Amino acid sequence: MRDEIRIELVIDIPDADNTLHDFYGMKEIAAVVLRYCGISTGAASLVFTDDSTIQSLNMAHRGLDEITDVLSFSNDFEGEYYGSDKERLITDFEEQFVLPPGELFQIGEVLISVPQAGRQAKENGINVEAEIAKLVAHGFLHLLGYDHTEPGERLAMEKMEKEIIQKASRHD
Repeated sequence: MRDEIRIELVIDIPDADNTLHDFYGMKEIAAVVLRYCGISTGAASLVFTDDSTIQSLNMAHRGLDEITDVLSFSNDFEGEYYGSDKERLITDFEEQFVLPPGELFQIGEVLISVPQAGRQAKENGINVEAEIAKLVAHGFLHLLGYDHTEPGERLAMEKMEKEIIQKASRHD
C-alpha cells in the first residue's frame, strides 16, 4: 500500500457561523502531526463541535461532567477514566482486526469544542485559529499515545506542538 494520510473533516456546530474559521486548513496540521511522528499511512477524523456535545462525550468516556477543549479517541491507546462507574466497555481484543484490501488503518478521532477554543484564545490573547491549531496538534499527539500526566510531559508536548505548527505553516 502506498503512503497516504487521509483526514476526514466534520463540522458539527449548531447555530454557529462556521465561516469565521479556517477548518479546512486544520487538516494539514493533523497530517503534519502524523508525519512528524513517523506515520505515513492511516486515516483519522477531525470533528469541530459545540460545548454540549463535548461535555456529553467527556462524561460518557472519561467520567468528567465538564466542558473540555479537545477529546481524542485513539484506536491504539486507551485514555484515563475518572468517573466512579467502574463498568466500562472492555476494548481489549485477543485478535487483530484485519482491514479489507485498500482500506487505511483508522488511527482515531479528535473532537474540538470551537466555543471553548474561542474562550481560551481570548484568555491567551491569541486569535481563534491559532488556538484551534494548537488543539489540533495537541489532540493528534494524544491519538498517538503522547500524554502530559507526568512531570515534564506537558513541556515536551508543547514543544512538539510548536514545531508541528511551524512545519504546517511552511508546508514542509
